[in-house]
Amino acid sequence: MIQSVINWLLNSDPAVVYQTKRDLLNLDERDLRAERNAMLRSGWVKELLALQDPEGTWRQGYYGPKFISTHYTLMLLRRFESPEDPKISKGCAELVKIESIGNTADPKQDMTRVDACITGMGLSILAFFKEQKKIKKDLFEYIKRNQLPDGGWNCRLGRYPNKKVKHSSMHTTLLVLEGLRELALNYPSYQLKVHDLIQPAHEFLLIHELYKSHRTKKIIHQDFIEISFPPRWKYNILTALDYFQSVEVPYDSRMQDALRIIQNKGRDGFYYQGKQMSGKKFFPLGKPRAYSAFNTLRAQRVLKAYQSQFDEGGR
Repeated sequence: MIQSVINWLLNSDPAVVYQTKRDLLNLDERDLRAERNAMLRSGWVKELLALQDPEGTWRQGYYGPKFISTHYTLMLLRRFESPEDPKISKGCAELVKIESIGNTADPKQDMTRVDACITGMGLSILAFFKEQKKIKKDLFEYIKRNQLPDGGWNCRLGRYPNKKVKHSSMHTTLLVLEGLRELALNYPSYQLKVHDLIQPAHEFLLIHELYKSHRTKKIIHQDFIEISFPPRWKYNILTALDYFQSVEVPYDSRMQDALRIIQNKGRDGFYYQGKQMSGKKFFPLGKPRAYSAFNTLRAQRVLKAYQSQFDEGGR
């Protein structure tokens, strides 16, 4: 690990400092309470919580406006790994009232009736923050019921119920996997149930070598090899590899081309902000065309997990 990179990360936002000390410096979670709680006193987490509406929403929206709505703000707080806070509890309570597809907010509707993308993201939020515990069974059962034969998920199955959907989506599959990870971590009674679902989903991503057509071996979409943060709902290889290392999936030779891309995008251990999705945001998480603390952190986590095996057989 390059010390200059570590020093730079330790001078970043409190959310980055906390995850750097835990994941790159291997400090015990019990010794990091002060670092984690620092997010509530300064930085991005504090700023996002201060922007909450009195009702508990953000910008009076649920899924939209992108990306300053309740849904996407809570997703960002989850990626920051914010500590528990009454404002987050209030936001989660609002989130479960609705089904939202970008421009609706009907409190009579149920978010599990939308699609697997929103359900996966919703599960990751609620399970991580241990909020609205009663709904976790409904979310899990929806995910279980809608897993496709190839092992993954596709949001089109929920949006277009009268159309046949045969092939899973990389976007949807990763979002669901992140939700299932949080469910298994925070509710141990679900670990075996989650295990049965994630194994074929892992294979689905690996059969595509994380970004390729399984038939032609061509890049499915150029955005898949971009490493933007925050990823919002979009798939990319860095988010996928960061997921795999987080659940301790061993190195697989089908990761090697994606790992090579990640490795080559680094500049002396630092990583740029990457392509940003169009949409509204409360504030930038870095300067354009500058290094990104979270991309650097995520890439270093991935390389820490897989670099040695990749060096042995991936070149």
